Amino acid sequence: MRRKIARPEDLDDLIDFLDIDATPLPSPCIGICRVDTRSAFCSGCLRTIAEITEWGAVDHQRRRQVWLDIMQRRAAVKAGRG
Repeated sequence: MRRKIARPEDLDDLIDFLDIDATPLPSPCIGICRVDTRSAFCSGCLRTIAEITEWGAVDHQRRRQVWLDIMQRRAAVKAGRG
């Protein structure tokens, strides 16, 4: 069983404890809300502006896809490709 964290210190913390099959999925927001002009991703959660604005209105499948995209982006950043 995964422990729940009250407030993630960073995106890695949130990803480490994320259950991608959970319903509902938590918001990826970690409270660092700045869009990097070079990458067009939020520097806190690695979402695009479109993904951020649609979050409250989309279904579980779309939220799951956003999370999968975030994880892929995070892996690319860690590998030096992002």
